[in-house]
Amino acid sequence: MTGQATYCGSRSRHVSLVALPDAVVSTLAGIFDVMNGVALMGLTRPGEPAPFHIEIVGEAAGALELASGIPIDVQRAIDTIETSDIVIVPSVLLGPQGWQKDRYPRLVEWLFRMHERGAMLCSACSGVFLMAETGLFDGKDATVHFGYARAFAATYPAVPIHPEQVLVVSGLREELVTSGASMSWHDLVLYLIVRHAGATT
Repeated sequence: MTGQATYCGSRSRHVSLVALPDAVVSTLAGIFDVMNGVALMGLTRPGEPAPFHIEIVGEAAGALELASGIPIDVQRAIDTIETSDIVIVPSVLLGPQGWQKDRYPRLVEWLFRMHERGAMLCSACSGVFLMAETGLFDGKDATVHFGYARAFAATYPAVPIHPEQVLVVSGLREELVTSGASMSWHDLVLYLIVRHAGATT
């Protein structure tokens, strides 16, 4: 073992990790750290870029208080991002009233535009509630936390869900990726790393 990662491709893939007030900080921070793992541990070969360039993005740059009351720094506003290779919506916390649609029209429109420009759209756990507002998941298989399955089916009846599955990949380009309950965001991130950076990484 050399201690250095090898991966497919010669460029960093831009990853947009979406922060919104309903996001769960543990999932967002965990995804950020693991996607940055190669860069954080200095495992790239000299002169090679890290496989991923990950940024926390949102409706506006600056401090944003998440669902658990913890502030996080949004590094870039979505209006400044023309393209992204991978977009990830982390888990969101659903209150007693459930998911309220049409609260984030700018985010939904931006997600749709990123997909049109070639991005993979990924969600961790309940993040699929926001993703589904784009309409891109209609008729496409997806998964969601089993505890939210009934609420999701009632809100988005056009999306076939499989809450018993940890990870579901769908879309013509296999560009719609959803992960299921709780810590299955690990499976999502490992899948993305294998797909874009190789199994050795």
